[in-house]
Amino acid sequence: MTTKKKGYETSIWKGILRSPEKILDSTKGFNQLGEKIPPKSIISISNVKKIYKLGDVKVNALDGVSFDIFEGEIVFVLGPSGSGKTTLLNLIGGIDSISEGEIIVCDDTLRALSAKQLTKYRKKRLAFVFQFYSLIPTLTVVENVELTMELMKFPQKTIRKEAKKFIEMVGLTDRQNNFPSQLSGGERQRVAIARALAKDPDILLVDEPTGQLDQDSGVKIVDLIRTIAKAQNKTVLLVTHDIEIHKFADRVIKLRSGKIISDQYLEGGVPVESNL
Repeated sequence: MTTKKKGYETSIWKGILRSPEKILDSTKGFNQLGEKIPPKSIISISNVKKIYKLGDVKVNALDGVSFDIFEGEIVFVLGPSGSGKTTLLNLIGGIDSISEGEIIVCDDTLRALSAKQLTKYRKKRLAFVFQFYSLIPTLTVVENVELTMELMKFPQKTIRKEAKKFIEMVGLTDRQNNFPSQLSGGERQRVAIARALAKDPDILLVDEPTGQLDQDSGVKIVDLIRTIAKAQNKTVLLVTHDIEIHKFADRVIKLRSGKIISDQYLEGGVPVESNL
């Protein structure tokens, strides 16, 4: 049995799925009267459509998608190639524009933002972790992280010290002076995570982080993302086709042909059906 709220389903059967309220830490989320405070929606997506034109043909990459993501949630969008998951990530990231509907992130209505405002929004609110790492090959590990901090206008005298903290956080202190070409795929992805965290974003947008990795390395990377996100109360939206990593999510949204076919809060990594 399910109830619907803002475009997603929440099971009322205890121990199977969980509502957004259960994401809150047991010591938080109450006012001074002991009353439950509803979780804050940090991303709100309402009836979003993305239509591409290929000659005379219209392709509905996203077709009426609606859901909210709450502060501190780790949400995986799961689907096969062509399901619309990367399109969704690009729309939230302000990289692409929506055809219909509305996306609100941290109280910013994306359709209302100018190009300059979108740049500021991405810089202030978001950090991306890409499938292909996007590291600068001529810079060392620590220099790749430092560059992001320089672009964010961090105090110059503290950049090296702070960059090393982020590198330590992802377990690469002994590799900080190596170049990307000297690292394994998993290590490169760790650098990408450190670089993203150096921005101190509200939201991490993660695109197929295991796509270039073997299964063991992929699991370790996603576990690392979850561990750090929970420690720092970061909201994570991760898109993937890899069903094996779903257990690291608080919630799994499944897309097929641009539509949401299920939206589940997980309790202890409840298995997700594989019939994508």
